[in-house]
Amino acid sequence: MVALAATVLTGASAAATSPAPAAAPAGDGGPAVVVVKMVDYRLLQPAFLPPGTYTFKAFNAGRHPHAVEIAGPDVSNARTAVVQSGQVTEVTVTLRPGVYDFWCPVGDHRQRGMQLFVKVG
Repeated sequence: MVALAATVLTGASAAATSPAPAAAPAGDGGPAVVVVKMVDYRLLQPAFLPPGTYTFKAFNAGRHPHAVEIAGPDVSNARTAVVQSGQVTEVTVTLRPGVYDFWCPVGDHRQRGMQLFVKVG
């Protein structure tokens, strides 16, 4: 878990200083991994992805509890656990071409701007 957190922290730190990284393919041919940095009140992740299966590793870099929920073509009820500051959670989904809505379902976080539309195609 510590190694995973360090890996996610490194990716999340890079995302804060540069454009969001593209998805990294899994070494074992499994789902590609996308780091999502959850901050108070934004989601930092790629806004464009090719179709495929992804594991979204969501790192809470904010002070408040956060989660990620995803909806779009053939995807509903895809949601991470709610995690506290400094914690990591994940969800794996298959994305087909289309537009997907990513948001934080905690409290009024979505209304405060913690939402991102991701184009897949």
